[in-house]
Amino acid sequence: WTNIGHTDGVIPYTQFSTPAYNGLYFYDLGGFGNANGPVGDGIMQTVATTPGNEYRLTFGLSSEDVVGDSTLRVSIGGINTDFNLTSTGTFLGKGFTTETINYVATGTLTTIMFIETVNTSGGNNDPMIDGVIFDVSGGGGPTIPEPATMLLLGSGLIGLAGYGRKKFFKK
Repeated sequence: WTNIGHTDGVIPYTQFSTPAYNGLYFYDLGGFGNANGPVGDGIMQTVATTPGNEYRLTFGLSSEDVVGDSTLRVSIGGINTDFNLTSTGTFLGKGFTTETINYVATGTLTTIMFIETVNTSGGNNDPMIDGVIFDVSGGGGPTIPEPATMLLLGSGLIGLAGYGRKKFFKK
């Protein structure tokens, strides 16, 4: 992953006794200790994909949960999904929810970005993510029939047509 707008963000769960989602660390999209308003901060990665295949992005989502609202934008191949995070005032104790986004690849490379787009708290309710998984879903097969499949189907149809024609001339 590449940081956008800051150079830190990986925080151990033990730092604040935050309820763990997966493993020992989570990622704070505003960076560690950035109280100046982290709008535009985040992470990104480009991965290999197969056009026509359906992929699933799954991740844990929470927020610092101090005061104010924030919005996390998840962009996959330029398609955006926004998650609005409202504070309950429990300071890093809210816990994570599991979020899922489905995506059909249009190219051989797909960029995934997690970006904070709104923060009314001056950096006190940054989105936090963990357990990011991007995998093939729905069987992973292409949505367009392969040439070999079309050849087999065509041969079968020609055979049926020939069988029907032979039967017709016997009468």
